[in-house]
Amino acid sequence: MLLRKKVALFLFALIAGLGVSEVLVRNLVLVRNVGPSFTVYDPYYGKTLKKNFSTVRITPEFTMSFTTNSNGFRGPEPRYPSARPILCLGDSFTMGYGVNDGEEFPALIHKALSQRSLKDLPVINAGIGDSGNGRWVKFLQTEAWKYTPHLVVIQIHANDFHDNIRERLFDLSAADKLIELPVPAPGTDRIIQSLLEHVPGLAYSYLIGLGRQLSWPSDWKSRAHATKSSSVVSDRTLIGQQLLSRLLEEVLRLCEDQQLPILAVLADIPDDHLVKMQRFFSSRDVPTVAIPTKQSRPDLYYKVDGHWNASGHRFTAARIVETIVQLHLLD
Repeated sequence: MLLRKKVALFLFALIAGLGVSEVLVRNLVLVRNVGPSFTVYDPYYGKTLKKNFSTVRITPEFTMSFTTNSNGFRGPEPRYPSARPILCLGDSFTMGYGVNDGEEFPALIHKALSQRSLKDLPVINAGIGDSGNGRWVKFLQTEAWKYTPHLVVIQIHANDFHDNIRERLFDLSAADKLIELPVPAPGTDRIIQSLLEHVPGLAYSYLIGLGRQLSWPSDWKSRAHATKSSSVVSDRTLIGQQLLSRLLEEVLRLCEDQQLPILAVLADIPDDHLVKMQRFFSSRDVPTVAIPTKQSRPDLYYKVDGHWNASGHRFTAARIVETIVQLHLLD
């Protein structure tokens, strides 16, 4: 009997302590994001967006509604499964992190083209946050044929140099050839995620969000440590540039093999890298749309988070649609 009382008292104290901690964190700490993860483990891609998923993500700068369809893409169910869509490949900027459903630029492209009475084509938003360009290669190798896209829009961001190294879907051989790497089994973070999300409402805890914030991204500390050595940074940047170049070359080759026109969107890329990227695509006859950096157009971005806000997505969609129309990319 005494043991039961002690256990009950311990549980009460634990729950009360967690409750107090939750209140304190909500009121005193800026938690980067609160809400369940958008992704699940995948043995081929490493991760994919959850299918038929709907949630709300809460951050200090915005509250975002986020929904995926049965294909695991952000957006509603395709109305015209047999139509040749516009396929958008990219990271969290394409996925639309920071804006509500329907405000992300792929959805706005569909709306704008329909209003112009051009082509009422579905737009597939295959963007996924915290990812690199190796995913595009895998997608084009195995899934793109299902959709026979009319146009492929690829969105590149300055962080792709590092994300491709961190994601480790591909590496380069000594002969500068792409090597596909095996996807490791789910790690501890995925196991913890699964356990937390099985408890209703727990994923919306600010305390859980703080814990995730302190541990993500897993390589952040190693990146920060690497900045102490300029040679390490230089080597890492060079490797990232070489890997990005080879991955993009493979993406272009796969699209050419399938006779798919491409439009490249260059997002928040500093001027020195932007010139190189524009030269890379120009030499391969791929049109580009350059979106101003946060430094030059802060009104398009969230101040702290750094993603495009609703204005940024409207600006991007308008630039893309303008280019599609001028270059007759849908003819």
